Amino acid sequence: MSLQTNVTNWLNAYNEQPIQNSHNADYIGSILGTNGQFHTGGGIYDQSSSLPYEIFDFNWYAGQGLTSGFGGKYLLHSENGLSWDTVFNANQTAYNFVTTGSLDTLYLGYSADSDFAPAQSTLTAFDEFESLLVVNNFNVAVDYVAGLFGGANGNSQINTSSLVDGNGDSLVSYPQYYEQVTLNSAIIYDLAFEAADSSSSTFEYVLDAYLSGVSGGSIDIGNDISVINSYLSSNGSSLSFEYYDEAGDYAASGVVTASAPVAEVESDLLLAA
Repeated sequence: MSLQTNVTNWLNAYNEQPIQNSHNADYIGSILGTNGQFHTGGGIYDQSSSLPYEIFDFNWYAGQGLTSGFGGKYLLHSENGLSWDTVFNANQTAYNFVTTGSLDTLYLGYSADSDFAPAQSTLTAFDEFESLLVVNNFNVAVDYVAGLFGGANGNSQINTSSLVDGNGDSLVSYPQYYEQVTLNSAIIYDLAFEAADSSSSTFEYVLDAYLSGVSGGSIDIGNDISVINSYLSSNGSSLSFEYYDEAGDYAASGVVTASAPVAEVESDLLLAA
């Protein structure tokens, strides 16, 4: 199966409309913080923070777009924790996203429960009979693509007006609210809302730009996953993909387990709402 086919199938199953239409914070997702505490919906924001929006630092962040109790689910793992703040820009006319940490692993599968956002017991669980795509060392692609926009890594500040695809369409959901973002924040924000102008989701664009760039156009997101892995491995890249027809084949119980405590993040996923 091609990587593009798998990504497209997942995007067709992920339904972000509930959060776009209702602005209900319950849909924003769930996290496991670096301190091991679980937060969900609007509770992922630290209400004691002096910043406009600050998400508790996290190791795991999961969201799901459900239609009639079924839909796509994404899961992000940051081994050492990700921090995400939303701050005012210098003139306080817009906001800046500020992040530290890395997005080490991206999982794209299907929901294991029917809550607005994953429950604590199912935070890292997927429907064991549906497919699962695992992107290992996703941060390698993120850092590379950030460099294409003048950044050093996924936490570099990039002017929102500059973060566009080859057609000039924004890769940032609701860009009118932000002056600068990091690529890490743009990816998570677009996973939640999928509201960027670009025809490609931000994470999809990152994968394709990385594969095309490091191979000089020899491979891209349209290639078979096995072909992509073979090329990356033979050329020294640590990025790799795992695809399973059934998520249950990934782990004995059919879930990805959070064996280590999680981190905290600081951000504003609901600012646009």
